[in-house]
Amino acid sequence: MNTSLYISSGALQAFQQKIDTSANNIANVDTNGFKRKDQSFSEILASQVNNLGTANQETGRLTPKGIRVSYGTRLGLTQLDMKQGQALQTGNPFDLMINGKGFFQVSYPSADGNGEVHYTRDGNFHLSPNSANPGNFNLVNANGGFLLDQNGTPIELNGQDDVSIDATGQIQIKNGQGVSYVSPQRVATVDIQNPNVLKSVGGNEFAIDTTLLGNGTNVGNFITVMAPGDAQISSGYIEGSNVDLTKEMTDLITTQRGFQMNARAVSYADQMVGIANNILK
Repeated sequence: MNTSLYISSGALQAFQQKIDTSANNIANVDTNGFKRKDQSFSEILASQVNNLGTANQETGRLTPKGIRVSYGTRLGLTQLDMKQGQALQTGNPFDLMINGKGFFQVSYPSADGNGEVHYTRDGNFHLSPNSANPGNFNLVNANGGFLLDQNGTPIELNGQDDVSIDATGQIQIKNGQGVSYVSPQRVATVDIQNPNVLKSVGGNEFAIDTTLLGNGTNVGNFITVMAPGDAQISSGYIEGSNVDLTKEMTDLITTQRGFQMNARAVSYADQMVGIANNILK
């Protein structure tokens, strides 16, 4: 009877975590560049009971030598669904969308020079004045992160120039005299070889979760700056969320039913314990 309680209570916890994940996906159905999370359940194998028979029963045996007793389920792998979101046209030349794999890099400088670099699919950028270089502007996102180029440097533009960004991320510039040229800076996209090492840091951004890396593993081993043409960038578009609301609502209802069934199982197990206690009185 205690086993019944353990199994049901463990399942309740797993289903609650699944409900929380589905609810978060639904809440971000309109968030630019949002990637839904998907979860799977795994079995908790707690003990093995010896069920060896007599010698004559062992001949030609096909079953395991021990009965494996499961203690229910738990939440297993949580991973990002990297499916492409819908293209949303904005007409803003600084709104950028990655077609296919890849992430934008944005940095948050600090006074000690040890700023953080985050990764995002949200390409909603705008010009922000560069206080250190009046007349010039940086491309930043809504969180204040600086968009980085292929060398890991914040992209800087002259406010008097006409700017366009092509499909490879190259920045085409036409100055006030009508002279056109290509900026040495390029909008960089990076390939995260294993997206499961990413952790959410809020603001629709990710960072590498170093706790998932082996001792001595270099974070740079998981990040590759993509060459021009490896990723296609669409200027004037942003990527919408990849959450399928119909599927997500269906999953949520199914998970809630599983939660309710296990809540009843806990109640029944509690009643059985109560009956056993009364018998022993």
